Amino acid sequence: MFGAESLGITAQGLTDYNERKIAHFQQSILFKDNKYYIQLPWEEDKILRVHSNHAVALRILEHVARNLERKQLYQVYLQVFQQQEREGIIEEIFVPPQRFNEFIWIPHRPVVKSDPTTTTKIRPVFNCSLKVGDSPSLNEATYQGVNLTTDLLDLLLTFRSNNHVVLADIKKAFLMIRLKLESDKNRFCFFLKDGERLRCFRYNTIIFGFSFSQFILNYVLRYHAAQFSMDNCRFMMDNRFYVDNLIMSSDSPEELCGLYSLSGAVTSGRLRTAVMQF
Repeated sequence: MFGAESLGITAQGLTDYNERKIAHFQQSILFKDNKYYIQLPWEEDKILRVHSNHAVALRILEHVARNLERKQLYQVYLQVFQQQEREGIIEEIFVPPQRFNEFIWIPHRPVVKSDPTTTTKIRPVFNCSLKVGDSPSLNEATYQGVNLTTDLLDLLLTFRSNNHVVLADIKKAFLMIRLKLESDKNRFCFFLKDGERLRCFRYNTIIFGFSFSQFILNYVLRYHAAQFSMDNCRFMMDNRFYVDNLIMSSDSPEELCGLYSLSGAVTSGRLRTAVMQF
């Protein structure tokens, strides 16, 4: 078990509330079968008031499906979920309509990227900020965390400090951190149309679009790095990531290649780095 200060989080300036929440979250982290599992820290007075939102999620699904079918992209979109199901990121659940209100359903839409270096060309983004009436959204019902993100300006200035830069990202970063509790999984459910069939799924991982996901990823990265002795690789993992994107510079291409290879070995089976550029 590592203290918050060993992860770069100083107690100075943290409220008692933040200290308790962060300590509870850290205690929930479990490494098993080459994966990290976590328990989400909800605001108990709010999470029980979040609506099921199944009616809204179904209406948005109809709109998204029609739009993608018109562009001949719906099958490509489905393939993303099919791959996630094969990898255990999502799982199908069988919920009769009369029980839809026992789960929280999140609307989703696709984001398409044309950048040839992007590891995921089309991906779903989930609207965890959806709220109905006076009820809180899923994002409002979770602990927001503290800012652990490396200063972007500092990272951008590395382009001016040395002759060579390595850029990388963590492949499917948010989807590589798993949820421990059934109750957490049941709050990240969604619908898919497969032909004429309506199918129900839920996530076993944190997702992009959930406000706490960025804190989780940053914290788990630091938690993972803290298990290794302080060297250039650990410094890179602690200080050269902006969310899931790595920016590292040096006057020596050999040093960058060595660090990249070492980071791949350090994160192998846990958090996989991908996409190297000079």
